[in-house]
Amino acid sequence: MHRNPGVESGRKQMLRIGVIANTRKPGARTLVREMQLFSAKHGFSFVWEEQTARLAGTEGRDLAGLVGEVDLLIVAGGDGSLLRVVHEVYPNPVPILGVNIGGLGFLTAVTREEILQALPDLASGRLRHSPRLALEVRGSLRGKEIRIPSVLNDVVLFRGSSSRMARIDVHAGDFLVTEFQADGVVVATPTGSTAYALSAGGPIVVPEAQVFTLTPLCPHTLTNRSLVFSADSHVRMTVPERAAPVRLEFDGESSGILHCGDWIEIRAAAHQVTLAFLAGRDFFQILRQKLRWSGASMPTSEKRSEADGGRT
Repeated sequence: MHRNPGVESGRKQMLRIGVIANTRKPGARTLVREMQLFSAKHGFSFVWEEQTARLAGTEGRDLAGLVGEVDLLIVAGGDGSLLRVVHEVYPNPVPILGVNIGGLGFLTAVTREEILQALPDLASGRLRHSPRLALEVRGSLRGKEIRIPSVLNDVVLFRGSSSRMARIDVHAGDFLVTEFQADGVVVATPTGSTAYALSAGGPIVVPEAQVFTLTPLCPHTLTNRSLVFSADSHVRMTVPERAAPVRLEFDGESSGILHCGDWIEIRAAAHQVTLAFLAGRDFFQILRQKLRWSGASMPTSEKRSEADGGRT
């Protein structure tokens, strides 16, 4: 039932749109009720996730059933809400559009006000698809195999609360890269390049690029810098002998502790994740607004937003 994701879509038929809201977010109920009013006014019905449906006082579907029958999934909350939904629906190819109930996010780049104005266009299929590289993680922790099928932002190994510096051996395929001595390392997708990796000094990567990066966190050797790997690379990280344990997280979720001899291998996941955006919204516009870049060549509307404190 899912359409083939292209760059731009302008079909006349109405899309089936599923809606998931983070019900713990302030403003979720108000947004859901406003979307419900829109659907009644325009003779259009959303497919509500079951917890979201309670906010609308109507019936909903469990997530597995919902994603199987919609052409677009709207996730209202924050970037963390969207990441959780990505993990739950993967590898279903349904495009996901994030709505930030609070401020502007990189993944949830549509505001509450914008989504209400854009609903007629979205229902008609006028939106932009952005296919994103995801990562797969396999490994062994104390002899127990682990597998994380999809990581959209980043994989992080870090020393946690330990006072000892982390030591992590890194191989790319059959080749030794180095032993990093640092607070940790972050392996980021292009999508995740604007998250933790950015604060660690990593590069901003165009989101549709088929690469991933490795950035050390506060490295002991100051010449250690970010590395960029092609999507067909396999990166293996091992905790060497007599090294302190390191914590493993993916997309902000804890996934265990690696001790001496434990390892993980990171590679591109088998399937990409498709994010959806408003047709007029591009990545560089989001960068300018989120990072508050300024300059004489900025559009007048964005200069006005910057003068108002970066609000959209």
